[in-house]
Amino acid sequence: MEKLNQIVSAVDSFVWGPVMLVLLVGTGIFLTIRTRFLPWRNLGYAIKSTLSKEARTKNRGTGDVSPFSALTTALAATIGTGNIVGVATAMVSGGPGALVWMWISALFGITSKFSECMLAIKYREVNAKGEISGGPMYTMKKALKHKRFGSVLGWLFAFFAVVASFGIGNMTQANSIASSMNETFHINPIIIGVILTILALMIIIGGIKSISKISAIVVPFMAIFYVLAGLIVIIGNISNVPEGLREIFTMAFSMKSVSGGVLGTVVASMTNAMRFGVARGCFSNEAGMGSAAITAAAATTDNPVRQGYINMTGTFWDTIVVCTITGLVIASSGVIGKTSTTTEGSYVITSEAEDTLALTHEEKGKMVTIEYTVTYQDGTLTLSGGAEDIVLTPYADASDSEAFAKLQHQPDSLEAVYENGAITGAWTSGCNAYIFDEDGTYYYEEAYTGSALTIKAFETVLGKAGAWLVTIGIALFAFSTILGWEYHGEKAFEYLFHSHKYNMIYRIIFSLVVYIGATTSLDLAWNFSDIANALMAIPNLICLLLLSKEIATDMQEFQKVLAEEKAAKKRA
Repeated sequence: MEKLNQIVSAVDSFVWGPVMLVLLVGTGIFLTIRTRFLPWRNLGYAIKSTLSKEARTKNRGTGDVSPFSALTTALAATIGTGNIVGVATAMVSGGPGALVWMWISALFGITSKFSECMLAIKYREVNAKGEISGGPMYTMKKALKHKRFGSVLGWLFAFFAVVASFGIGNMTQANSIASSMNETFHINPIIIGVILTILALMIIIGGIKSISKISAIVVPFMAIFYVLAGLIVIIGNISNVPEGLREIFTMAFSMKSVSGGVLGTVVASMTNAMRFGVARGCFSNEAGMGSAAITAAAATTDNPVRQGYINMTGTFWDTIVVCTITGLVIASSGVIGKTSTTTEGSYVITSEAEDTLALTHEEKGKMVTIEYTVTYQDGTLTLSGGAEDIVLTPYADASDSEAFAKLQHQPDSLEAVYENGAITGAWTSGCNAYIFDEDGTYYYEEAYTGSALTIKAFETVLGKAGAWLVTIGIALFAFSTILGWEYHGEKAFEYLFHSHKYNMIYRIIFSLVVYIGATTSLDLAWNFSDIANALMAIPNLICLLLLSKEIATDMQEFQKVLAEEKAAKKRA
């Protein structure tokens, strides 16, 4: 199983590597230029349309749900743990400048989101039950000139969408809820799993109309709730905001690493900021993935372009608004780069040759001992024998580091050594540090990242309530993602079987899988679904590139409609 985990993890790293990120952002750039920047030029119109009373009605055109409900259901699947956990991870791994690259990827992602949603509405169908069915798979089948090629692309997209719906859209979200609830409120994951399964079943069983009704209430509420809480923290740390913003923009484009001050100590460069910012941005807003287009197809509208504009604001709300709040909270809090003690224990030499040692520590209430083979060369200490090698180097600049200042024992401890069966000094591995004392004890300092970093940032102003707010935010965001992705997966499932008759079976199985996600370790499932998520994007991006001329033409035609509507308002 461990070998399989390593293989799947390696494949995951490859498919989400530079090629995929270039393809995602590159497609957005190409479409933005080809459409003459119309998505940017009409963003104001799109936001105004989204917030209008008309968007909440089904008065204009045909469809299953209102334009606003279609957007919020798509947002339900999009706004998730990535907005809390993903932003924090990107800002630790890529430095605070990663936030700028998230914005840049989102700007071009707006065009990709518009394109896939507009086409899904244009080529949607009505199934035997009288319900709307649409999405990239129908666009590929009906719009591409080479029908066999389009059918193959459509089948591949639908297959990977179903796999992703059970993983990234279900089990991993349920696991995030259970883990955060257990950590903050000490609630048993089994209890959380049962509650989530029952709630999901009650809502999902009613199909898109039930899901959209809940999403239209939950999504705006959770977004406003989280944004307001974030603004309170930013205002509470307002004196740090100017310096935080300066560091964010400086580190986004600086080839020189390092930052300090209110952001703590972070070592990163422009290339890292770009890599992690773009990756987390694409992962968070799902622009170019094709998933949001499945929900957009259900919208009531008289023109595919009109609804395309409404749905493209999903990327704006997700990344430009919600992710920015998380980023500014972290940037103004001063906790990035800070560490916490996650492991304490003892070490003993287990070989006369003095090249093997055992580290003993407490893990989940049990004492765990791992034997390592020790190699020490040119100031680098390598511990081999655990799940992976730990490569440590002496932390030579601790005196200049706010994050690691507390790791200093005495001046000579910085020249950490391993000799005569003893390890002494402060050693670093990435953002983490191992500190070995002469008396045979050690502890492991780990930099805050993911939800722990966001919680710590909120706590700087809100105290313990900050942890509760972030935990509740994760729960709401993740549960809404489960609901949104159920509809995505269901329509892909329907496409694969050419019938709506099995949809109820899918809904029940999907709801029951929520319990598995909440109560099981998910490393393998996460990587599998992450791969499926990337693979469903490939046929979608190919389709968008092949239909780029059609997209641009339809947008230009709609400009005339907009001009007529503006003229009519002036006359009125």
